[in-house]
Amino acid sequence: MKKTVWPALLKIAVSASLMLLLLYLMRGKYGEIAAAIKNIDMRIFALGYAIFLAVLAVASYRLFLIIGAQAGAKVNFKESISLTLIGVFFNNFLPTSIGGDLVKAYYLSHKTGERLGSFASVLVDRLTGLLTMIFMAAVALCFIHSSIISDDMRQVLYGITAAALIAVLFVLNKNFAKLISRALVFARPLAVRFKDVYYTIHHYKHNRKLIFKSLGISVISQLLYYLSFGVVAYSIGAKIPLLSALLRIPLVNLMSLLPSVNGLGLREGATVVLFGPLIGKENAFAVSILWIIVMLISSVIGGFIYALSPQFRVKFKDLKKPALPAGREAVR
Repeated sequence: MKKTVWPALLKIAVSASLMLLLLYLMRGKYGEIAAAIKNIDMRIFALGYAIFLAVLAVASYRLFLIIGAQAGAKVNFKESISLTLIGVFFNNFLPTSIGGDLVKAYYLSHKTGERLGSFASVLVDRLTGLLTMIFMAAVALCFIHSSIISDDMRQVLYGITAAALIAVLFVLNKNFAKLISRALVFARPLAVRFKDVYYTIHHYKHNRKLIFKSLGISVISQLLYYLSFGVVAYSIGAKIPLLSALLRIPLVNLMSLLPSVNGLGLREGATVVLFGPLIGKENAFAVSILWIIVMLISSVIGGFIYALSPQFRVKFKDLKKPALPAGREAVR
């Protein structure tokens, strides 16, 4: 068996095991879960999905701007939306740690003729969204009463925020990056490989107009995402306060980034654990199932776009190759 198969099998095993465990733990609530889904208001659910499509459109515009800052890039907004949906499609099964982002980088490299710049653009787009989500949760944390969130969750959010700040400092400050590269012996092989990527990403800091635009777009995208999640939950009668969404959804999304099949099992378990105390475990599990449906519908759309667009064809043997060249020395 080829080595490249093992990561995919591990992801499938993790997702399957967690879903089976969750189903076992919820075994006494199947009737309540089924009743919640059966009584869904399809009009409200459709509204929630429409808002989620708006989230993808806004995020696609951010990607469009970031790609546009790359010299020689010629990708229009329509293509950016198509890439986003195709990325959602490939995230479900592609046996690689960066899933659909690798497909985006591959296609962009053919449009721009620059593999390194394409990879960096997609990575900057992903990091911008992730960091915005974390910092929005940190800001919300400053305005909530202690009764809304447990001390343990508060400490976790503080830790995640600190890690995000270190990541930002690492990207923006070359001296700090050198220090980390030299201090962490185990990270030196990665530093060698990603040296050129680091400098490409670091170059974005000089485009302040793009940075502020991207951050503003990310805030809008995140707020729409929380609204979409809340509306989907409301379709079964579950009400989630905005501040609770701001604090808990980032943790759910971060959990879903761990090795699995597009977060399956991790996302559902985190939803039950974090939202169960607010809306009941049976409702939280029902919401997680509805969110799977939201992702599946989006994946089907992305799959149709991929199938009907020859320009997006990607050979899997190419996806297994690194999307970036190896550097010759550590960051210095």
